[in-house]
Amino acid sequence: MLIDKQHFTKAERRFVRRLQENHIPFKAKIKINNREVDFICGRYAIDIDGHKQASGKNEMLVEAGYIPLHIDNQSVSKINISYLK
Repeated sequence: MLIDKQHFTKAERRFVRRLQENHIPFKAKIKINNREVDFICGRYAIDIDGHKQASGKNEMLVEAGYIPLHIDNQSVSKINISYLK
């Protein structure tokens, strides 16, 4: 998938650059049980946004075997991503 302004926010594009720079494999804009997740990195289901997520989505992700991780837009450049490898 092309990482462009039409499909990804500025924060999401910054996060993709960090993943690529650190050679962390990922999938983007994945549907899990009809709910979209911004990124999948291993067992982590990552959403990057400026709002609080619905608890139902988190519960569904855990039931599907993922670890939900929410990163607010301002933290994208600061968060330690080395554990995502």
